[in-house]
Amino acid sequence: MNSKNTSIPVHKLQERTDKGIMMSYVSAAAERGKIPSTMHRDDHYIFLFQESGRSKMILDFQEVQLNGTGIFYILPAQAHQIVEFDQTSGWFLAVDTSMVEARYRTVFEEFISQQRPVEPEIADLGQIRQCAELLYLFFTRKEQSFVSDTTLRALVSAYVGMIAEIYLLGEPQKSIRNLRPQVITRQFRKILRTNFKSLKKPSDYASELCLSLSYLNECVKEETGSPVSHWVHHEVVLEAKRLLCYSNANVKQIAFSLGYDDHTYFSRLFTRLSGLSPLQFRKLYRE
Repeated sequence: MNSKNTSIPVHKLQERTDKGIMMSYVSAAAERGKIPSTMHRDDHYIFLFQESGRSKMILDFQEVQLNGTGIFYILPAQAHQIVEFDQTSGWFLAVDTSMVEARYRTVFEEFISQQRPVEPEIADLGQIRQCAELLYLFFTRKEQSFVSDTTLRALVSAYVGMIAEIYLLGEPQKSIRNLRPQVITRQFRKILRTNFKSLKKPSDYASELCLSLSYLNECVKEETGSPVSHWVHHEVVLEAKRLLCYSNANVKQIAFSLGYDDHTYFSRLFTRLSGLSPLQFRKLYRE
């Protein structure tokens, strides 16, 4: 790792294409060297549709395996690395955030309780494969017009929508009698994801949502099993772990980037929540 690197590399879709998407089909005969092998983030969504084979990746310190047929998505800014790719065939799609409809972003970022691979039903499998093939056809066309660009966007929306629906239908069905805690928890998670570096107190989030802290805690705990403070700390520590493991920023730089002026307080917080000091964690995961 470059000693001057103080941040995790970010792959920017705009630097690779002006279409807003990149799509490829990987066959079982593909060379291993074509698969990304370094930890990085993307500024866009990634959708994987594996038809056969086996693949394994690390996503924010969690191992994710796809065996056989399955679909999976990676959110913008998540640190990830493919570590194994064995006789795998399937579709890879990178999509600019602006091309993912807000209702689908809500599914991936707020509704899904656990980000995991899912296996489509047989009926869905045929439809999503047909859509992938048609989308790839339009993506690779040499002659483009404003009509084909509109069609490409519509196909992206259809493909992503199919994946969103498969995930949504696989979620546990909540009682429709009291949806308010669910809605409030989704709103909290959305604010947290973009503001955890500046909003550190649970009361800050209650104020953003115009709720009492006790009611916000009640809703979040009912939906997730943990209070607001747990999720605020979880987001902070996860980002700190990413930077400790995949960048060479020192603890003081990391603390400052996460909104802490007092790096000793940050170190104590990290140690209490993770069981290791920042430097111990870095040493452990780099060995």
